[in-house]
Amino acid sequence: MSTCEKKDKINYQELLVKPVSRFFPIVDSEDQSEDYIEKSITPESWKLLIVDDDDDVHALTRMALRDFIFEGKGVTCISAKSGNEARRLIGEHPDTALILMDVVMETDDAGLKLVRFIREELGNRIVQIVLRTGQSGLVPQREAVDKYDINGYSSKVELTAEKMFSIVTASFRAYWMAYSLNLLNHQLKKELIERKRIEEEVRRLTRFQEIVIDNADIWLDVKDSNEETVIWNKAAERISGYGRDEVIGNRNIMSWLYPDASDGKDFQQRRDSILDNRSSLNSFENSIQCKDGQRRVISWNLHGLKDDAGNRIGIVSLGRDVTEQRLLEEQLSQMRKMQVAGRMASGFAEDFTSLLTVIRGYCDLATSRLGPTERIYGHIRQIDKAAERAEVLTKKILSFGKNHCLPLQPVTLNLLIKDTQKMLERLVGKTIDLVLQCDPPVKNIEANPVKIEQMIMNLVMNSIEAMPQGGMLTIATRKMDITESSQIKGIAGIKSREYVEFRITDTGIGMTQEIKEQMFEPFFSTKEQGKGDGLGLSTVYGIVTQCKGHIVVESEPGKGTTIIIYFPCSDQKNRTTDSSPLFPEQLSGTETILVIEDHSGVLESTSETLSMYGYHVLKASTAKEAFAICKESKIHIDLLIVDVMMPKMSGLQIVNRIHKICPDTKVLYMSGYSNQIISKQGILEPGYDFIQKPFTAIRLLRMTRQTLDHSTFNTTH
Repeated sequence: MSTCEKKDKINYQELLVKPVSRFFPIVDSEDQSEDYIEKSITPESWKLLIVDDDDDVHALTRMALRDFIFEGKGVTCISAKSGNEARRLIGEHPDTALILMDVVMETDDAGLKLVRFIREELGNRIVQIVLRTGQSGLVPQREAVDKYDINGYSSKVELTAEKMFSIVTASFRAYWMAYSLNLLNHQLKKELIERKRIEEEVRRLTRFQEIVIDNADIWLDVKDSNEETVIWNKAAERISGYGRDEVIGNRNIMSWLYPDASDGKDFQQRRDSILDNRSSLNSFENSIQCKDGQRRVISWNLHGLKDDAGNRIGIVSLGRDVTEQRLLEEQLSQMRKMQVAGRMASGFAEDFTSLLTVIRGYCDLATSRLGPTERIYGHIRQIDKAAERAEVLTKKILSFGKNHCLPLQPVTLNLLIKDTQKMLERLVGKTIDLVLQCDPPVKNIEANPVKIEQMIMNLVMNSIEAMPQGGMLTIATRKMDITESSQIKGIAGIKSREYVEFRITDTGIGMTQEIKEQMFEPFFSTKEQGKGDGLGLSTVYGIVTQCKGHIVVESEPGKGTTIIIYFPCSDQKNRTTDSSPLFPEQLSGTETILVIEDHSGVLESTSETLSMYGYHVLKASTAKEAFAICKESKIHIDLLIVDVMMPKMSGLQIVNRIHKICPDTKVLYMSGYSNQIISKQGILEPGYDFIQKPFTAIRLLRMTRQTLDHSTFNTTH
């Protein structure tokens, strides 16, 4: 029995066509390439692959579909008589729309095996597969139909031309719909991928902008047209103290930064004026109040945001914290004032001390000729005492001058305060409680102990005068380790190192901001005229500056005053020195002395004093006169007493010229400037004999005798 006869005896099952949604699952873009999708629809005809080992089936199918037209295109039939041949043809014709496949062929190629290859290995989910068989018992299970997307099943025995047309038409229509859906799905996925890429790029750029904005050192905030803050960067948080969550979408930030309504109104007026007038400068400075209550000076730069129509839609504010810079400028201005005052003091010091030298010299001369019982003797002594007080005042003026040099040494601040405690207790009296809170600092400071005592006395006197009704005066010390992260408020540019903090606090009347700004200026005083020279605090400033220290003042009217001084620590230990001077017994002499001094009063008083004690004195008011005396004098000149600061030539230059004529002549220099200042400026090298004006007759005679006798003499007393 032939194969056809066997098939004729089989009851064929009617073809069951599935719904389109089950026929054609959408193909994932990863399963099918763009090239396949573009070739899935042939422009000339619909391709149909017949897979069957029966030649009659191929012939009848071709004959039935010869004149078949769907959507304006005919059918191209491709034949395969085995599973292997079908695999090859499917690869050559990826645009095959329908496969009519025998379930079982004599080549023993099972149809389901080919279906698995198409659906799973090739990943082709849009080609329509219709199984055909002549044996009813070989109908595939429902699970296989669902799993492999088998689109239909037909019986070869009952298959008519009409049924063939119906199956092919439905399959081509389903294929077209599956193809269209697959193509649409592919395009949508491409669009989704592109959209995700764009969104990711937008997120990346947005994050990049946020990082740039947050890492900027400058304050940046943006407000919209409703004055609500929409951007608030990290610098704005750091400077103001207000976090982003507190500020974003909030309109209260202006009232927080400017609690005084007039300050906020002034800021808005200046801001609106800048934004409305493009020709005006778009920057200005003002002061804000931070969250912690501190005041910061901000330099603003403002820009208006406008839409295409020119309407303002927002404001960009850029702020730079210039608090430390302005504080440094104020301190620099204060230092310059002090330098000017120092130069002024140094400028008149020489003349003034010369006058005092004349006064005290003649007082000594006058009293040496008068007995203590004579009435005029007491008057002259009063004149000398007044000159002595004027000498002390002159030294106080020089204390704040830049040119005044202090001999520094290691000082234990607590010991010095303890030594002055009894004197301080007598000063404050019974109405003021004196409290000492001195922690034991490990290290010393580099200072002049006499000047530190003077500093303490001046500060204590200032506090006493601020507490006329009594109160409490506290003096405290402690060691501090200042780093960059713990800078002291009110001090710009303080170096990171160890310091000893000296703090003096009173409960007095306090000071206004205006007084605080002027308190260290020379001759500034809040006392009545004649009750103060205005040099106490300026002297303190000069002493602290020369010790490389820093001063902070905290005071408000009615709340007392605290003055804090930071002295750099020193690793050096205290030195013990014997400062007791050696004085010669004999003050008179018979040697020849040439006095060279341009101030006539000093020249006369000095010469007369020396003459009274037996010296032979020659006088010269200019360098030219001094040179002439040395050349023409037949007497050996034993000593030159010469002013360091002579007109046209310095005292050192004059001496060098004279030594070419009289090489053995000894020299005693004199000046209104201290020996330390002259040595520091290179006018006179250390080691020369020196006497500072104003000097008394006894001091002059002692220094003269000491120089002539080649003795070492301390000139600083």
